[in-house]
Amino acid sequence: MAIITGILLGLSTLIFIGPVLFYLIKSSMESGAKAGISVAFGIISGDIIYVLLALYGAKTFFDDPIHQKWIALSGGLILLIIGIKYALKPNIDTQIDGKIKNKSLGIYFLNGFLINFINPFVFAVWLGFITYNHSLYNDQWTIISLIATLSVILGTDIFKAIFANRLLKLIRPRILAKVFRVFGIVMILFGFRLIWAYFTIQI
Repeated sequence: MAIITGILLGLSTLIFIGPVLFYLIKSSMESGAKAGISVAFGIISGDIIYVLLALYGAKTFFDDPIHQKWIALSGGLILLIIGIKYALKPNIDTQIDGKIKNKSLGIYFLNGFLINFINPFVFAVWLGFITYNHSLYNDQWTIISLIATLSVILGTDIFKAIFANRLLKLIRPRILAKVFRVFGIVMILFGFRLIWAYFTIQI
């Protein structure tokens, strides 16, 4: 039953639309499925760290308004930089040979990790999942449920990466450039939202 709970919780994350989703899709369309999958592994790495932090009592740290302010500011600046790059200079090379240097894959991984990890909302979601599981199961089954949730998230993200890459066959370079600019603008908006949070969080 805990595994089923974990699977359902993992599927529920499909309704969350944030900057990390746009970056995953954009990376796959730009550089192929390998790049998108690297982003997916970066995302799940951030999720795993948040799960460990939540399990071992980091709630006090993230509840501190001072920490929330600086997390929001740094996260907002990261999203702004990435968004401006995409909006002003989109990569419209649709010739993808599937061969990406390890260094490039590492950058996609790191960006996926950072965009996911600097979002305090992600920690709040995992804290809620853990609290819910603890209300139903003991520690062992809670961990099993969380592993199932993480597995579903990784699996669906990999699916998104592969599916996004195949969209290239249907999109012309001019349209692709516009799509990338939209992704960039979305990133910028999320960045401004986090920076605004920096100024509105009360200490």
